[in-house]
Amino acid sequence: MASDDGMEGPTRPAFVPALTTIESTEACGQSIDASADEREAHETNGGGVGCAQKIDLVVELRNSIGLVTRKAYKSSQALFLLHLYDRNHPSLLSSFREAITALLNGPRAHRGVTRSALISTLLPGFSQGEPIEPLDWSLVDEMAILDPVHALKMDGGKLSDSRLSKYRSALSLLFKDFQQEQRWAELMPTIGKVLLGWSRANARKRKEEGMEVESGKAPLPFKLYVSICKDVAMQDVDGPFAWCYAALMWNLVCRSDNVAYLNIGHVRVEDDHLLIFFAQSKTDQEGKLAKHGRAVYANPLNPWICPWTSLGVFLMTVTHFDLSPESSSTPPLFHGSLGETARRFRNCLMRSVERLKDEVEACGLRADSIGSHSFRKGAATYLSSGGTACPSTSAISLRAGWTQPGVEGTYRQFDSAGDHHVGRTACGLPMHTEELALLPPTFIKASDEEGEFIRSCVVECMDIAKINFAVAQRCLATVIFHLETLKTHLPATHKLWTTPLMVDNNRCRKLKTFIYCGYEYGEGAKEHDLRVTGVPPHCTLLHEMQQVRNDLDKVIPHIKDQMDRLPGVIEQALDDAVQQGRIEGQPVTTANLEACMARVLKDSGIGDLIHQQQTAGIGNEDGDQHEETLRDYGLLSFKPLPCDFRVPNMSLRKAWHHWTLGDSTTGGRPWRVIQPNEVREQKNRERLKRYRKLMLAMQTEVPLGEWKNWATFEEYEAMFDSIQHHFRFDSSSSLKRRHGELSWDTILRLKYKIQRSA
Repeated sequence: MASDDGMEGPTRPAFVPALTTIESTEACGQSIDASADEREAHETNGGGVGCAQKIDLVVELRNSIGLVTRKAYKSSQALFLLHLYDRNHPSLLSSFREAITALLNGPRAHRGVTRSALISTLLPGFSQGEPIEPLDWSLVDEMAILDPVHALKMDGGKLSDSRLSKYRSALSLLFKDFQQEQRWAELMPTIGKVLLGWSRANARKRKEEGMEVESGKAPLPFKLYVSICKDVAMQDVDGPFAWCYAALMWNLVCRSDNVAYLNIGHVRVEDDHLLIFFAQSKTDQEGKLAKHGRAVYANPLNPWICPWTSLGVFLMTVTHFDLSPESSSTPPLFHGSLGETARRFRNCLMRSVERLKDEVEACGLRADSIGSHSFRKGAATYLSSGGTACPSTSAISLRAGWTQPGVEGTYRQFDSAGDHHVGRTACGLPMHTEELALLPPTFIKASDEEGEFIRSCVVECMDIAKINFAVAQRCLATVIFHLETLKTHLPATHKLWTTPLMVDNNRCRKLKTFIYCGYEYGEGAKEHDLRVTGVPPHCTLLHEMQQVRNDLDKVIPHIKDQMDRLPGVIEQALDDAVQQGRIEGQPVTTANLEACMARVLKDSGIGDLIHQQQTAGIGNEDGDQHEETLRDYGLLSFKPLPCDFRVPNMSLRKAWHHWTLGDSTTGGRPWRVIQPNEVREQKNRERLKRYRKLMLAMQTEVPLGEWKNWATFEEYEAMFDSIQHHFRFDSSSSLKRRHGELSWDTILRLKYKIQRSA
């Protein structure tokens, strides 16, 4: 094969795939570099069977590069080859030049097909039959590769970093298709440095000239996503399609082509969510991760961003599927080819963005910065930084199909719990509230008759011959649950209202009575064993806090009622005391008056609540019962203890008087209500603790029913006389004293000594 300058071209086959192995060539009985004549002779001598196997292998090896990848790179490859053609570059082989000329002068060119699209039909993966070898690869140098991009730059074309990276990857694939990896490796060091320099020049230009920092499509803010879903949902022509497409793309955090390729058979129900499977994706070309379904949850709070509602409306309004009833396969969810479906959604999106122009500008975006990929970017941004209780980064990466760096990709594998959390957050449920744990609207049937009625409604509005019945039933339940909102906002010409079931108000109302939507701990959920998945632990804590709040809401009115009646009760008690000259049979003293009022407050139930609030989480060091006074209710204030307060040495009887009635140093405050933490010095605090232990021991000896928190001096004296015999101990001191002269501290030591000896 000769080139344009008369040099001989390569003598190897016109197309030899890059992944052809030694074993496959040996099976044909020839080497990789065998000429066409040698192959023909080999076939004549009986090697046809092996070569037929090789031809099949070539076809299979071409499939190692996905069609989507080739489509993404074909424009860059066509740009490179067109540039060489226009400049009559010597590396372009004459056969390929003639093929280009024929296409550019053919009927398709006269019908307006672009030059780039025409040349792409000659590329591997798009050509009819064996691709024509385009170049003499030995004549392709760095300038031949860089010049097309430089010319585009000189013409004012936008060279973003992503476009440069795409151009390099596209040419790498072109070299690989024609088994020229070694030649590409020789050229790559210089090309890589030049492209890196151009990227840095772009960054400097953005800095110096104030150009936009971001390249590509902008991530879609959650607020704008909600508005777009609501806007497209209300369109009566392509509304159901665009609504379902947008909601699925956001919730699956996937590329547009993944949604366009969705198959109805790849959607099923599991627990409280739908599972959607991708048979193949850009980062999973071999389908190794196809077994891991992505969990998609319903949003009972907002129908416009609920993927179940949008899917249900679409399935109820779709009028065609691509398979006959006899087919054993399941049809694609969306009708049409990949390009047609993606382009159809893109057109719907652009019209919606134009209608929401003011809202788009309010978000700081331009209309042309929003595209299909904005949903994937926006969903990933919302999941990772849309709140302070976001799912884990690894779960988000696995959901989005991103390759994790280093050992993370090895050790952080897919698991359903993390994906459930991602799916529940992506559907738009509030991630910081208890509502994140809501169950989806679900039909609950109490009898076979009700189940048959539900089934008949599902069969009437959806084609369950091709749609999984469980999926159809869940989607219908969600649509019925949101029906009032849909009726309020969707136009009368919307496709949904052409469904007989939707205009039958009686059946719709009956269906709604069978729907349960609430929490896992609700009666309906417990009765029918409805389980929630993907709920983080803070939702449980929020639920318990809400329960406490609800209980308080019930108690507070009762407390308010008691407080309203309290002044009258106290006033009546005081009037009776003044008239009778006695209070509860006791002389009218300050202590007795305080005791009476404290009892009234305690009997009202307010005392218990105040005490629980004031002592919550605080242990009682001595284990004694706290004496309630008016000070516990904020009605009197204690006189502060002196800085040098110390329990002095005194007789047991006098110590008892201070314990029950107090003295002037504490403002008449009984010492039994003094707590150790009120004493400043450590030594005095420890002494108070010993004093309290002895006094509490004496108080427990008072016969049951005789102890009073507030009593007269005479009553406390009688109590002491009845219990003092329990605390008579002989002193071992050489100076014998009468028992009444022993100090309380000495009696406490003697008590401990006797207990140890026992």
